[in-house]
Amino acid sequence: MGKIKLIKQKRMALFYPWIKSKGGAERVILEILKSKKYNIDIYTWVYDEENSFEEFKKFKINVIAPGIARNLSRFNILRGLFFPVSLFSKIPLEKYDLFLIYTSGMAELITFRNYKPGKTYAYVNTPLRHACEEIVEWNLKNIYKNPFSKSIYLLSAKFYRMLEKIAWKRIDKAIFISDLGLERAEKHNLIKGENPEVIYPPINLKRFDKIKSKKQDYFLYVSRFNAPKRQDLLIKAWDIFSKNNPNEKLILAGHIENKKYFKKIKKLAKESRNVIIKSDLSEEENLEMYANCKAVVSVPFMEDFGIVVFEALAAGKPIIAVDKGGYVKLVDGTSQFYKIKEVPSEEEMIKEINKSLEKFLKSKNIPKKILFNDLSTINFINKFEKVLE
Repeated sequence: MGKIKLIKQKRMALFYPWIKSKGGAERVILEILKSKKYNIDIYTWVYDEENSFEEFKKFKINVIAPGIARNLSRFNILRGLFFPVSLFSKIPLEKYDLFLIYTSGMAELITFRNYKPGKTYAYVNTPLRHACEEIVEWNLKNIYKNPFSKSIYLLSAKFYRMLEKIAWKRIDKAIFISDLGLERAEKHNLIKGENPEVIYPPINLKRFDKIKSKKQDYFLYVSRFNAPKRQDLLIKAWDIFSKNNPNEKLILAGHIENKKYFKKIKKLAKESRNVIIKSDLSEEENLEMYANCKAVVSVPFMEDFGIVVFEALAAGKPIIAVDKGGYVKLVDGTSQFYKIKEVPSEEEMIKEINKSLEKFLKSKNIPKKILFNDLSTINFINKFEKVLE
């Protein structure tokens, strides 16, 4: 009998700047860790084990920033202070076969001190959203409203764009989660070398196999509570919608990312008709929410990908979502996708959300479960490993 040849695992250092919530990026990292070809060690600036997924406790998380970094990571305008942190964050890359950076902006600054020639990869949600033109414009209208904060923000964004270009020169291969992220990187002139790849992130859609629709008596929006997710606009649109549809209910469910914004949402919900808030649900409770809703609404501004859209379709639910985001190319043409037109004005946006809610109620389409095989974990790991090799 021939000998069985054992394939030795390669060692990978994976850097993600802040594991601090139960978001899509954290889910993707957990899927990457399922690779059998690589023995992966995680490095981060911030690890908040109480507010992120339980599964991370199974792994060794190497925190390479001081404790104060946890507080700084909660404030977008203060995250620029991570630049000096990146200069002192040393990862022993000589122990590893390759270095993978998972970034939505900021993480690439780690390359100022850490670079493995020819073997430094990046999996990119997006170049830093807060330095992208369309996001800058939105932030100036909705977040940084007084002259002082506007000036600080614009200066910070300009400074970051300079650092970003330097850092990206040390990324040997970039892989993007969507065409939208790739488009932003091309606008910033960040791409070098070989053609970049787009590999859609993995979503564990098998969780929805056993879901059976039950009551179907409310609309559902699943997302972190944070200003760009725009729960406030949805509630304002709901106030108009509920005047004509007083028996309809809306549930907002998700992790509390921004406590100040969450207080604002609670106040708006209290003043509205039939708006219920559910925060920090377990996996089982989350699936139950999907099972019992009549439709899923999704209104974030320029979402990098949009996992919720695919979870809704896998659960057999219609999705009422904005027509700009990383998910649009995949779901465009699906009869269960009710588009909300993205418009610059907040007042007009509220009207567009209401218009799409009304359109859904009048629709006679019978929803069904729609699975996207391209988004399976196995497919993702196979494609990802092929690119890394």
